Amino acid sequence: MAIPLLLGVFVYYLLLKAGGYDLNLFVTISLLILTSSDLNVVLRFGIIAWAAASLSWFAYSNYIREKEQAGLPPALIYFVIFTVLSLLFSSIFSGNPVKGLSATGRQFIFFGFVFLIYKNITGFKEMIILVSTVILAGFVTSSGVLYNLITQGLIVLLASEAPIRVTGIFANINVAGGTIAVALLALFFSFFMKNKKSAFSKLFTVFLFFFLFVGLVLTNSRAALLTFVLGSATFILIVYPNLRLKFILSITVFILAVLFIPPVNEFFSFFLRFEKFLNIRDHLWTMSWETIKANPFFGAGPDQFKDFFFKYITAPSGSYAEFMIKKLYTDAGDTGLSHNFFIFRTTELGIPGFITALWLPGLFIYFGSKVATKMRSVDWNGFILVTGALSVGIGLFARGFFESIGLLTHGWLMVDLPFWICFMIILFYYHRAFFDQTKILKNSPSHNRDASLSESTED
Repeated sequence: MAIPLLLGVFVYYLLLKAGGYDLNLFVTISLLILTSSDLNVVLRFGIIAWAAASLSWFAYSNYIREKEQAGLPPALIYFVIFTVLSLLFSSIFSGNPVKGLSATGRQFIFFGFVFLIYKNITGFKEMIILVSTVILAGFVTSSGVLYNLITQGLIVLLASEAPIRVTGIFANINVAGGTIAVALLALFFSFFMKNKKSAFSKLFTVFLFFFLFVGLVLTNSRAALLTFVLGSATFILIVYPNLRLKFILSITVFILAVLFIPPVNEFFSFFLRFEKFLNIRDHLWTMSWETIKANPFFGAGPDQFKDFFFKYITAPSGSYAEFMIKKLYTDAGDTGLSHNFFIFRTTELGIPGFITALWLPGLFIYFGSKVATKMRSVDWNGFILVTGALSVGIGLFARGFFESIGLLTHGWLMVDLPFWICFMIILFYYHRAFFDQTKILKNSPSHNRDASLSESTED
């Protein structure tokens, strides 16, 4: 135990000497996003402890230097308190309080990291660093996907009658797909920012975009594809509202082509697995509903839906669905097994869980839309960042109808952190736009589209 901690302190010292605060922030957040539960427990603990100490120190340093920092809005604080209390009470009244309290502790620690990340944001530069960590996570995951494709053998995969599905560094293919989708969206939004890029930088960005896109396609995660498609569409429609009619017409033509042109229909039916549209989700939703009816007020308990699998299983004996449910029971962890964010929260936490499942999207979209409207007339780069973050969130909420993870999964760091980074970016701009306008409104509206926040927040 002592050796990894000493090694971590040594690496931390080298990072500070080599790149200072910026490099340390980049490496710290990248490690948090890429820290999988598959890692050695000691190594994982060392990374989390190092991250907590590092982020705390720099947050304190920022406070000493600036004194007045952006505060979190009361609405979010109330949400956090309510979420933790709902986990706590659900754990106490559950069949396995120890497991429930463990999940409660993870969620509490997760919110602590979110707060520390927020306190490490002092301007445009830190937000770009945070977005870069999300892109790096997608790049690493996509690299793992392509590596697995090569090592498994492309010919073998192509010979299969099923669509190609390749996972990366994560055992859960839906985690891999979601990570790449968010990174792809973040990279997509960067094309619309006003900054001076060299020809090489632009070419590399285009290459990276297609590299991530190939990785996303190879995961064949339909929920992740939905995240990217809906997120990018939302972004375009907010930034360029005059394109809405053309967009609706294009979508209509595309849907008609998929429905009535046989080759197109056959391709998308095969690739998107229309014949298994819900896969086993309908069974999991039915099992979740039965669990909710049996535990309406406090739910089954955090991480305890799995304990009700065989009590409420609906799949016929010997069927493919039964095989997959048993495989899920054996191979998957305990969190987010309902494959629907709203059902997952209600199944494990009861009515309070359902409230938080609706409350979170409401908060996010309220703040995001309000800040985006304000930023459009103030700062173009800030507007793009906020709109991009809002679009990622909307894409992830849509994904939430088919996946439980990626939003509020009992403190699952590597899965939920990208969403909360987007939320913290929005809240930072919210504070600047509505409570500290002297730092964001230096440029007159007539020059706003050529001004970057890095200039407007310069001390």
